[in-house]
Amino acid sequence: MLLTIDIGNTMVGFGIFENEKLTHSFATESHTSKSSDEYEAALKLLFSSNQLVFSMVDKVCISSVVPPLLRIFAPLCEKLFNLRPLVLGPGLKTGLPIKTDNPSEVGADLIADAVGGVALYGKDLFIADLGTANKFLYIDERGAFSGCAIAPGLMISMNALVNGTSALPEVSMDAPKSSIGKNTKDSMNSGIIYGTAFEILGFAERFEKELGKPLTKILTGGNAIYVKALLKDFHYEKDLLHEGLKTIARRNEK
Repeated sequence: MLLTIDIGNTMVGFGIFENEKLTHSFATESHTSKSSDEYEAALKLLFSSNQLVFSMVDKVCISSVVPPLLRIFAPLCEKLFNLRPLVLGPGLKTGLPIKTDNPSEVGADLIADAVGGVALYGKDLFIADLGTANKFLYIDERGAFSGCAIAPGLMISMNALVNGTSALPEVSMDAPKSSIGKNTKDSMNSGIIYGTAFEILGFAERFEKELGKPLTKILTGGNAIYVKALLKDFHYEKDLLHEGLKTIARRNEK
């Protein structure tokens, strides 16, 4: 059984693969202030509540954009599963060419997204990953990561509105029926939700215009659920990053 771990700035996501199929996915909040013992307790609870045991895991693959948490999870995997995890980074075979100015700058999450996208949909892809930040990836006609755009995520936008003003409240992130809000709550939700959807559509259109060709469009990330109903032309892949980690893990089997 393969365990994939996505260590992000907001959440740590876990995926369980049995016979190449994702059978379980769960997550816990990402906090650098948490101790190894706290994450161990969270993992034990998540495994037991899903009727899983640690001995079932025979391989772990990790993607991390939070170095302090990687330093917790790598030894934790050795302790709980008695094996050394594969960590996405230098020395690990991904099968993904990277055509950017500085390939070493490309985040592990973006690489996993790209590998997952190519595995599921082939080439010429536009991937919108909505997490702490909104990332818009281009995978070219040869299946190479060929650039991206990065913008503030939904929660960052909402927090900026709430904390940067005196009278605006926190909102629930529900898309109102009309983009023209009639009250403060609907007006803010419209700006955040419809604004994000329009941002995604705008970047997709701009990418296609600059490239002179259509792209297969994929939507993923923890915040994608808030806008997926507004993006009918996108393939929604909740666990795209985990699919990428699964593919990478298989490519590094001895």
